[in-house]
Amino acid sequence: MTPSESGEAPQRRRRRKRKLEVRDNKVVFRKRLVHEFELPPEVAQFAKKIEDILDWLVFDSPVASSFRHPHSVRTLVFLLYARAMGTPIAVVAKKLRIAHEQLYRLERLLTRHGIKDQVYQMVSRALKSR
Repeated sequence: MTPSESGEAPQRRRRRKRKLEVRDNKVVFRKRLVHEFELPPEVAQFAKKIEDILDWLVFDSPVASSFRHPHSVRTLVFLLYARAMGTPIAVVAKKLRIAHEQLYRLERLLTRHGIKDQVYQMVSRALKSR
């Protein structure tokens, strides 16, 4: 008998291990399918330092449903990199050859859900501790 047949609320399973990894210059994660994309070396080193935060944002945060496509995860990494380095978003976007509006749109999403400041503080603490 399934929980829905017995009238009980379904139990949510907890994830046992990390689903997002940074290997060499590649980010590999699994949401239904395995996705993989490359990052510039300096951004990949940054992503390794905040791997736990990225994993939480992509899978467990209030904005997790927005990260279904690898390019949205890549944009998230670039946004966090720009903010952590204190570089203006437009400068980072030009350097990485992406549209700056992607980064601003993602930042507005974090603001709308009320986690922007929390995420930036978590990133700065992670960089200080490593």
